[in-house]
Amino acid sequence: MECIDPSQPTMGGSEVYTQNLLEHLLKAGIGVILAGILRTGSLPADVKFTFVPIARKTSLTGYEYFLRLMAKIPFTRIQASAIIHTQRVEYMLPFVLFHRKNPRMITLHGRILEGIRLKRRMIVRLIYGIVESFALKHSDMIIAVDEATREFYQREYPGLAEKIRVIPIGIDLNKFRLLDRNGLRQKYGFKPDDKIVAYVGRLEREKNLDFLIDCTPLVESFREAILVLVGDGRDRERLEGLVRSLGLKRVIFMGTQEPDKIPEILNCADVLALCSLLEGSPTVVKEALACGSPVVSTNVGDVSQIIQSETIGRIVSRNKEDFAYALADVLMKEDREGVRIECAKVAANFGFEQVGARTVELYEELLRTKGCG
Repeated sequence: MECIDPSQPTMGGSEVYTQNLLEHLLKAGIGVILAGILRTGSLPADVKFTFVPIARKTSLTGYEYFLRLMAKIPFTRIQASAIIHTQRVEYMLPFVLFHRKNPRMITLHGRILEGIRLKRRMIVRLIYGIVESFALKHSDMIIAVDEATREFYQREYPGLAEKIRVIPIGIDLNKFRLLDRNGLRQKYGFKPDDKIVAYVGRLEREKNLDFLIDCTPLVESFREAILVLVGDGRDRERLEGLVRSLGLKRVIFMGTQEPDKIPEILNCADVLALCSLLEGSPTVVKEALACGSPVVSTNVGDVSQIIQSETIGRIVSRNKEDFAYALADVLMKEDREGVRIECAKVAANFGFEQVGARTVELYEELLRTKGCG
């Protein structure tokens, strides 16, 4: 269950995860019922899964989706042996309340509770904490996308230890791969000698983009250096104002892009920058590597387990000078093609086929445990 339109997938991490898992399950011949939103009016006639529209709306917040889910699910028929698998903790609540016999699984895409505590008002933090605690305790199995997420939730809820399994997020290596870099640079209006620092993701406060923008003047010692921000969010207007106040001329806000364009943009980049305050297993790091782009990141989520060679990137402290120096060092690499090949080799270990297979194994284990197998 995810706030996703399957006919119009977006670039968000959990949405991409859901889409990849959906495709894997269908290839494996497993029947799927997907609940989500439908912005486009109708699905293609050849879809091979059942879709339950929770809402038909072009713009919907997570809170609105949750309320509509609470209103819809009590009246939705679901076979008792069907596994309920949600990608957000709160989306499990209506199933716990109204479909108690079903096996239930939640994927934790990072330390969501920590993010709520960081960004939301006291009343929201209180309500979310109650819902999260109830949903997790009444779920049968939990997937954490990295070890840090598992450790965080085990500290918060010690009784969950036996339920939690760690399965890192995988990527679609058929989409994210080495492409014609020069041709794509021409397509997107970049010069062959431009040094491109890319960020791909939501423009939200927890992504700490103030920090990245503040680093840009230090990196601009490279005459051709460009910061390209791909994505949108509630923080965009404020970040655009910050860029103007700093007098930065080579920062591009590309906005939300179609999913098929993300691999092309990543192939254009010389380096991907990630400086988030919180992450789980950030999909974009693996996607960037698969497209030949090294990564400079703060030590968040499982990134340090992936970037273990200076050929493919750097793990840097949250210090402006250190981060800017690491970006500059990567931009100075002369053997660009060799770096691209090495990045793609590392990314080959993170194909979604492995993730999908391990998830199916957990489904089978869960069914046996619940006596449904």
